[in-house]
Amino acid sequence: MADVRRAELADTTRIVKQIERFNDEYYDVPINVAKVIDMVTWVIDDGVIFVSARGFIGGMVVDDLMRDWTVLQEFGWYAEDRSGIALLDAFIQAGRDLNVDEVRVSTLSTSSPSTDRLLHRKGFAPSETSHRLMGASQWPQSPQSSPSQP
Repeated sequence: MADVRRAELADTTRIVKQIERFNDEYYDVPINVAKVIDMVTWVIDDGVIFVSARGFIGGMVVDDLMRDWTVLQEFGWYAEDRSGIALLDAFIQAGRDLNVDEVRVSTLSTSSPSTDRLLHRKGFAPSETSHRLMGASQWPQSPQSSPSQP
């Protein structure tokens, strides 16, 4: 079992370095380090971040935008060792302790099918699928539409 604990402000630099490695591995757009530092310190102060020797998971309690319930929304989850499941377990327990109605985590579209199976075994169900469109100058041209007419 991985040694997992609640993050402290002294962990900020280590978490930011892990976010940089995650970004380098999965994205081709550099991060804004100052923004990431601000986000990490904010989540440590007002949210939930757990760390292991070489991993982290963090998020915030937010109100669901359309329902009368609260959500512990994961903002980042990354482990360079085998601590990912222990980090997830700590995050789920934090959701229980915070008495939220739902815990939401995201995975990459490139995550292995075993990740989905693991989440299913933990009681998670698929929710929405996220897509992104990068670079406004490269966006396809489409006819104008009003909010009432898609």
